[in-house]
Amino acid sequence: YFPQFSDPDCNNCGQGYGDLEVDYQDTSTDFWDIVEEHSPVAIITFSRGYIDLSWEMEFNYYNRLNWIGDYQTPILPTPNPPDDGASNYFVRNSTLPVESLVDAIASANLGLDPYVDWNGHPGQFVSEFMGYHGVWYKDTHSFGDNACVIAGHIHVGGLIDWDTARQASEVSIREVISFVDQFTYISGDINDDDVIDILDIVILVNA
Repeated sequence: YFPQFSDPDCNNCGQGYGDLEVDYQDTSTDFWDIVEEHSPVAIITFSRGYIDLSWEMEFNYYNRLNWIGDYQTPILPTPNPPDDGASNYFVRNSTLPVESLVDAIASANLGLDPYVDWNGHPGQFVSEFMGYHGVWYKDTHSFGDNACVIAGHIHVGGLIDWDTARQASEVSIREVISFVDQFTYISGDINDDDVIDILDIVILVNA
């Protein structure tokens, strides 16, 4: 899901149109509709970052009040702060395997600069707002049959060409899928051998 722009290679792109427009209200409405439809086990949100070749893993997201205004009234989130279940400026963190993602992007030899922003924030604009939604959903849907395991945001450098960005996205998604696989299991498979049999019963009885 992504917004579209009349000039895909725009510099000052504005709000765009379609899913997840660069608008607080539209992003929030679309996000909750999407997760309700899919019940995701993992979420990666992306947006354009610095005008360079960075592949920046954001770590901190704030339930802040001091957002930068978007392009259409109301220019700030409604409500503000967006998460009324947490205190003002409450911080949620990425649960993506950020260090593994950095290593995977570096090993792919795509000419990018991958790194983790451990101490900063994603910019007080719709990027951070969207990233906060991802980790917010993960934190509130961590249990049950459709638990969300990980979530986080990647800022994509504005000088990265389309083909390289696609390759880096695929590398990132493969790394996330590999990480999520460790959390999958068959209910009742106590010894995690992918078979439900007498050995599982023995362990259960002993317990």
